[in-house]
Amino acid sequence: HSSIGLDPSAQPWTIKLTGGPDGDVAGNMLQILHREYGDKVRVVGMADGSGCAEDPAGLPMAELLRLFEQSLPLSALDRAALSPSGLLTTVDTEEGFHARNSMPNRAVADAVIPAGCRPSARGRSCWRAFLRPDGSPSATVIVEGANLVVTPEARQALFEECGLPIIKDASANKCGVICSSLEIAASIVLERD
Repeated sequence: HSSIGLDPSAQPWTIKLTGGPDGDVAGNMLQILHREYGDKVRVVGMADGSGCAEDPAGLPMAELLRLFEQSLPLSALDRAALSPSGLLTTVDTEEGFHARNSMPNRAVADAVIPAGCRPSARGRSCWRAFLRPDGSPSATVIVEGANLVVTPEARQALFEECGLPIIKDASANKCGVICSSLEIAASIVLERD
């Protein structure tokens, strides 16, 4: 968006996501990103309950969409589809557990969309981890796709420290929650055919 110096339809840009390709919000976000921005958008990091995948060159969108279509977590990503700079880490090791939990802070991107995570994941004690050594944020905007991600205290601290714009869940996620609820209701009342 032009308010952060980015024209997502005309120039390449990067994003990092929390939430898996098999999740309602993150999975649908992948489809929307691919449909609306094609090769202009690169997913440089993604984390879910099973692990994280990272690649500064961009994760393979076709592979992420395959996981979405088959309702599979990131741990099912085909490592052969990754570029030489790509990495898939699963949570079955302590190193993988820590890599998954720190990816939203470590990976540098134009935008971060928490599209699945624990409430208050960015709180009073951990908001500084989102900042790079020079004090700049690891993303130029947070768009809360999941609910209650950034506590009010952390939101204020990030704004005061580096002017980080945060699009709050109440604005960013209304449609997603409504659509997800309707999808669930439809799956309950309709037969598979």
